[in-house]
Amino acid sequence: MSQSLKLIAQTPEDLTVMSSLMQDTTVRVEDMAWLPNDGRFAFVGNRFRWEKKGWFRRPKGERVRTAIHFSGIKSAQLTGIDLSAHEQVLDLLDMEAHDTGIGTVILLNFADGASVRLSCEVVDAALTDLSDPWEARTRPRHTD
Repeated sequence: MSQSLKLIAQTPEDLTVMSSLMQDTTVRVEDMAWLPNDGRFAFVGNRFRWEKKGWFRRPKGERVRTAIHFSGIKSAQLTGIDLSAHEQVLDLLDMEAHDTGIGTVILLNFADGASVRLSCEVVDAALTDLSDPWEARTRPRHTD
């Protein structure tokens, strides 16, 4: 794999950096997993490579298959996500972490109001690119 990305996040600030690289990742519902016995939440998605230059070669940009997992998760709550809709595709807008004074809340915010709320003691996340990149069908556009 050429130029694969591997990152860890251990603070809310680290997660902000990771979030900027994960913006516009598309995730199918069936590619999300909450493993309560392991205290882990994970998903695999198609990440738009915002950090990649070279728009002359691939003017629409590139995507790469990327996995991310969060460890030490005590609970996971879904809003606006139907787990039975396996083929539904969610568009990740951002990831954020907030210290509550008694722990940390991580929010995975998707388009159309869908979200995942993870409760944990501290931020413990890892991101890994899994594939070679391919040309994106379109470049994500933001109207706001």
